[in-house]
Amino acid sequence: MPGWTCCERYFEDYSVGERFAGPRKTVDQADVSAFAGLTWDFHPAHTDESFATERYGGRIAHGMLTFSIVTGLTVEYNLLAISYGYEKVRFPHPVRPGDTIAAAAEVKAKREHRRPDIGLVVKHYTGTNQDDAIVFVCEHILAVQRRGS
Repeated sequence: MPGWTCCERYFEDYSVGERFAGPRKTVDQADVSAFAGLTWDFHPAHTDESFATERYGGRIAHGMLTFSIVTGLTVEYNLLAISYGYEKVRFPHPVRPGDTIAAAAEVKAKREHRRPDIGLVVKHYTGTNQDDAIVFVCEHILAVQRRGS
């Protein structure tokens, strides 16, 4: 499976600055069409070649498809952590069918939580295409169990 391979990491086991470069995924028109069908988002920027070419230079992937791919490629299978939320989500460049997305994550911060049995780990995610253009960035906040709780 892609992502950080892990079983159980406590809050105390994370270090600010630790990095992970995930695998790559090539997005094709079938991915875009499947996502449109799954989400009922049939905006012509994703589904109509004529419309998309005139306005965007060709079809583009849904931002949330890009979000899903990058977060999936960087997922950490930690049984002691759960997603607490995402912040500062941006899509600086579009993803087009045929683009290959590389994903990376870096632990940016560790924070206290009102509950003493968990801490918050903030990871910065970046997705880039084959030309090294940034196609996605966000901060992912994980609620992670503290050791001894």
